[in-house]
Amino acid sequence: MDRRLVRLLEDGIVLFDRGQFFEAHEVWEDAWRRARDEDKVFLHGLIQVAAGFHKLQCGQPSGTVSLLSKGVAKLAAVPADAFFPELRSFRASVESWKGAAARMAGSGAFEYEASALPRILPLRGHPFHSYVLSDIGIDAPAERVWSVLTRFDTYPDWNPFIRSVRGEARAGARLAVAIRAPGGRTVTLRTRVLRAEARRELRWRGRLLLPGIFDGEHVFSIAPLAAGRVRFSQRETFRGVLVPVLGRVVLAATRAGFEEMNRALKRRAEQPTDPA
Repeated sequence: MDRRLVRLLEDGIVLFDRGQFFEAHEVWEDAWRRARDEDKVFLHGLIQVAAGFHKLQCGQPSGTVSLLSKGVAKLAAVPADAFFPELRSFRASVESWKGAAARMAGSGAFEYEASALPRILPLRGHPFHSYVLSDIGIDAPAERVWSVLTRFDTYPDWNPFIRSVRGEARAGARLAVAIRAPGGRTVTLRTRVLRAEARRELRWRGRLLLPGIFDGEHVFSIAPLAAGRVRFSQRETFRGVLVPVLGRVVLAATRAGFEEMNRALKRRAEQPTDPA
């Protein structure tokens, strides 16, 4: 795998291990589109496994069985030590969960211990690479959450973390994003929208000074869970030579800001009379 594919693999592992299977599936799908040969087969297997566990979260164990079967078959087609050392044991765990899902589908009893779902150990640590992640369940349809998220003109009314955004939620657009972490001052960042996929994902990237100094990629993701219910998540990936210096302070403030915003967005989206 080239460096870009390894990064996407690692980003997906972080999400998978948090139980954010839909989001992991999305990240690995980006990698799969770029991959070739054995890498493509491996990533396709991971994508199907992640999609299978997302089906489980959505209460669809029959879909879980089908997707896990396909995913395990693809993972079995690549060398066990080619991508991460635990691949053999991971496959065995997925097989076990496939059996559990089949029993759920047969009995109609839908109970499982989420903390026991398979995990993948991170590949390695990165001193110049850090994540901030936060998510929340929202009892509103994806269309509603997307509307609240992308109505930038209403941010001053409800968003305690991102106080304002100037620009449009479309790929390639330049944004001026004013952020105020809890207890901090307002800082305006210049960012570029990398992706704006309605009802699914908004992503932008900003940087401090030059590329590679302190870059941040911010992803807002909407994962369907049930009719009228989604998981809204934010994640920021920081990369650059200043991450070890600024990381601890910036990460803590960013996480607190994410959590405040998530709660506020949930309140806003769950109000049926709100105009956003």
